[in-house]
Amino acid sequence: MSPLAIRWLTILISVGWCALQFAPALFGPFEYEMIILGTHVGAAVSLGLLLTRADGKRRASDERLPRFDLLLLVANVACYGYLLSQAQRIAERIAGVDAVSNLDVVVGSLLIVLLLEACRRAAGAVLTCVAAAFLLYLLLGPYLPSMIAHRGMSVMRLIDLQILSFSGIFGTPISASAHMVFYFVLVGAFLELSGAGRLFVDIAHSLTARARGGAGKAAVVSSGLFGMISGSAVSNVLLSGLMTIPLMKRAGFAPKMAASIEATASTGGQLAPPIMGAAAFILADIVGVSYDTVVIAAIVPALLYYASIYIVVHFYALRQGMEADPKASILDPLRGFGQRWHLLIPLVLMVVMLIERYSLMMVGIVATLAIVVVSSLRASTRMKPADILEALMRGVRAASDVAIPSAVAGIIVGALIHSGMAINMQRAMLAFAGDSSLIALAGAALLTIVLGMGMPTAAAYMVSAILVAPALQSLGVPALASHLFILYFGILSMVTPPVALSAYAAAGIAESNLWSTGVQSFLLAIPGFLIPFAFAFNDALILQGDPIDSIRTIVSCLLGVALIASAVAGYLLAPLSLLTRVSFVVVAPLLVFPSWTSDLLGLALAGAIVFVHWLATKSESRARQVTEA
Repeated sequence: MSPLAIRWLTILISVGWCALQFAPALFGPFEYEMIILGTHVGAAVSLGLLLTRADGKRRASDERLPRFDLLLLVANVACYGYLLSQAQRIAERIAGVDAVSNLDVVVGSLLIVLLLEACRRAAGAVLTCVAAAFLLYLLLGPYLPSMIAHRGMSVMRLIDLQILSFSGIFGTPISASAHMVFYFVLVGAFLELSGAGRLFVDIAHSLTARARGGAGKAAVVSSGLFGMISGSAVSNVLLSGLMTIPLMKRAGFAPKMAASIEATASTGGQLAPPIMGAAAFILADIVGVSYDTVVIAAIVPALLYYASIYIVVHFYALRQGMEADPKASILDPLRGFGQRWHLLIPLVLMVVMLIERYSLMMVGIVATLAIVVVSSLRASTRMKPADILEALMRGVRAASDVAIPSAVAGIIVGALIHSGMAINMQRAMLAFAGDSSLIALAGAALLTIVLGMGMPTAAAYMVSAILVAPALQSLGVPALASHLFILYFGILSMVTPPVALSAYAAAGIAESNLWSTGVQSFLLAIPGFLIPFAFAFNDALILQGDPIDSIRTIVSCLLGVALIASAVAGYLLAPLSLLTRVSFVVVAPLLVFPSWTSDLLGLALAGAIVFVHWLATKSESRARQVTEA
């Protein structure tokens, strides 16, 4: 297939997919759920096969489509055509009771193979291999060691579960992708093309240009602001990092440090309201709360996370002797803000609609249309038809990158539940932890990070939500706090070696070593690792408790995070000794784990350590003055 034909086919799929996603807002919901879910997955897989080469790289604009890929594409369209023709039957049948035909088995098996191949190209081998292993686990259950054995499934029963019901590929993960995530990914693409990304960089530079380490602080602020609309750590790095990393390097930041700051800040964008990442929509669906409840709960943890990075950058700048520049121009970024400020209007509209509890589909559609209308208020931001088409296609490609792993995660979730493995792992985890919530939380954090390595955040969260969250809830951790805890560590896996995807993306821009950048990004994120433990022990931190208790908890956590940030940067009033850094690391959890007793003890110990550090700093200063005299 020629490059021109690929281009037109991509446009046809993208426009058709968007038209189907927008149709319920105009004509009401589809009669059969499989119509929208099947089309959602089918279009995503088609785009994945069409736009991504077999080696996982994006197909160049002048590259032809190989015959084998064309064959896969035709097979995918034919299979989903058959599936959509069975929409009424699937809606009316009883899973596990009604018959599965031989044609169902052939089509269903081919659909699974095509989905796994699209996943391998779009999300890498890790998630694909995990899903394939779970499929084999379902089929080979009786032949496995007794510890993990189960009664097994026939091929027909597996197809019944994964294809002809809403418990596998077309389960909760892909339902959330189709009914919620798609619209907000599209919003992010339109905001990006309209110039909102540049707006956030302008805001950040105007706020931090004259501060110590202003370039690094601008990267933290702009990455947080842009992450609010992009909802993807790696794409945030690639978009904002292209502007912020060279700026930091020119300002004196080492390439490794510049890349690490950008990677850590961009990763936190998935925690930052109002859009957050795709996993947040799925979380709301699983927990059974409204999305605005999730947004409100995420506000303080996100602010604490970004405060920790900002403090690390500040102390790093002090340690490196970076001076504030009171003459730095803030007029240029202010001029940029003046030209683009109106692009904030759709974001405000989104927040208002979320607060008013409009459906997420309606919020996403209205926001997308608002961006096009508002951007036309100035010639410099006006979106031409070509820009609108490009934004639509970028949004659809990004939605495909979410939908494919979500469908594969559905395979894993279905296997975990129907094989009984989820319950067995929860029992094992509870038996290991005993009555200790701390051990259970530490185990849950480690398991979630391991599961998240190499996986998209949404997929990592969904698997952990099935395996880990119920065990935490059985120990008394509230449902919302349990799932936010899992989401948080699924996100932090993006800066945790050995598979720190955000850090590696930033290292490529900064031309720094991949491994050392991954380690440095992990160190910068360490203060943030304590925050989920804080709200798991006391949900006042996610604004679920008494307001006075929430204020006390927020203040104590901020102090604890600041101590850890100081230890990571190795500076407070002066460079810190190794003993002082270790002392801060030991004392900080007392402030982060909220209770009156731990707060008072932590404050006393921290005050004593800081006082000793102050005395040592004064002594060194006097000795230096005597030497110089």
